[in-house]
Amino acid sequence: MNMMLNSTALRSSRTAPLVIRASSLSGYPDCPRRWAARQIPREIVAAGYDLHQLPNGIGAAVGTAVHAGAALALTEKAQTGNLPPLDVATDCAVETVRKGIRDGVIYDSTTGSLTVAEQQVVRMTRAYNAAVAPLVQPVLVEERLEAQVTAEIIVSGQQDVLAREPHRVRDLKTGKRGNHKPQLGVYALLAKTHGYDVQGLAEDFIERASIKKPQPDPQSFLHDLAGAETAAWSVIRHIQTDLKIWREGDPVQGIEPGDPWAFAANPSSKLCSDRFCPAWGTAFCREHQTDDKE
Repeated sequence: MNMMLNSTALRSSRTAPLVIRASSLSGYPDCPRRWAARQIPREIVAAGYDLHQLPNGIGAAVGTAVHAGAALALTEKAQTGNLPPLDVATDCAVETVRKGIRDGVIYDSTTGSLTVAEQQVVRMTRAYNAAVAPLVQPVLVEERLEAQVTAEIIVSGQQDVLAREPHRVRDLKTGKRGNHKPQLGVYALLAKTHGYDVQGLAEDFIERASIKKPQPDPQSFLHDLAGAETAAWSVIRHIQTDLKIWREGDPVQGIEPGDPWAFAANPSSKLCSDRFCPAWGTAFCREHQTDDKE
């Protein structure tokens, strides 16, 4: 199977190609309709549906801040061969989390205030710089790569780091671990498409833990490269099919253009709530509602 993306495909279509971010792929199998509500909201609204705004969660703000601190450190290492002083990375992380909550944020039981968030990003950044950063010889750091798959779809990904040895894409995750194989697979495919040698995938995980407990050490997990690439292609093909049905309909299934059922819904998903899904409770998706009693 040809696992390379086509970076030179013609872009001649009546509508602009949809840019699919690699980070969105892992959530598609869990609930395609939630994915659609997040990724093509303008098309959904244009079809006559209303969506609601999602609240900004503190977990995402903390994760973004730790990524920023790690990226700054690895960028300097790529340029000079050495990591910067630790406080350079931690100061960056603190400033990033402060910016991340300026427009409002929903705190949770793990991170109940800005003060707690600042303490968490500092110790998480320290953990990354102590256990992971010294082992990485970066080639690319937070560089966005794109490739056109079809006339309708462009895949875009901003991998955390592509390491020189052993030719491995590395991705930093915070919070709780999940299944990110499709996302990692796209990162590998994009890097290969742009001429980089990729022979492996690694996920570096740092838990966002309560400050009442010691910060757990980072954990690094290796992923099967071929399996992740296959997972990525599988999700992309499903998105392509469902997007075509959404736009053109499917007489065999009795689905008209603009029908929410172009995208399957999963009311059993742990993320099926108004906190995580902009379609929840709207006319675009009411599948979480229980049936009326007889």
